[in-house]
Amino acid sequence: MVRRRRESKRDQRESAFTPILRRVFRQVPSVLACVFVDYEGECIDYVTTLDPYDAKVSAAHMHMLLALFRSSAARRICGEPFALELVTSEREIWVRCAGEDYALVTILEPGFDRLALRDALAYANREFRSEVGIDTPAWDLLRAGLSVRVRAAEGWDYAPQGFWAGGVRRTITGVLGRWTEPAGSDGMELVCFRVRTQEGQELTLVHDPDAQDWVVRE
Repeated sequence: MVRRRRESKRDQRESAFTPILRRVFRQVPSVLACVFVDYEGECIDYVTTLDPYDAKVSAAHMHMLLALFRSSAARRICGEPFALELVTSEREIWVRCAGEDYALVTILEPGFDRLALRDALAYANREFRSEVGIDTPAWDLLRAGLSVRVRAAEGWDYAPQGFWAGGVRRTITGVLGRWTEPAGSDGMELVCFRVRTQEGQELTLVHDPDAQDWVVRE
């Protein structure tokens, strides 16, 4: 059962970004606040169960922390950071760059589904970029592989339920078949699923259990 939470009374009008944030809030029951901020850490919009002022100030501080890692000196050592996850004794905070000048900050209670959250944030950032008219950043374009959400399946250990790639979320409405293929001379096998997406597309998701990796075939 999804735990019902009540949004705090807003101190600013709703915008085109409010439904995007509210979708994250509803999809992941552990979300306490999600906030879009600009390059200065100023709040663009938010949805929260916390006090709005506290949510916006926390988001601004987390944006400043991510900005430290995105400095030119840090980039020379680490490459280009585009995400930050902070775990404390009472909360987790996830920060994801939506573009060069924007970020999405999410404050959560512990014990949430990490794949579900990553899925929701990727989709929210994609919607945000579409709304403000900016391109998909290089770190999203270059990310390899898939993130696949699985479920229990009768007769099988698991089956895919949905996946996302490059910030695009796909829901699987049906698994049409399952088979295995040899992965090499070591006797390992790939597990293949023929699936149909919500858009009506049929494709094959291939899982390498040894490498814990997925690829897609048309």
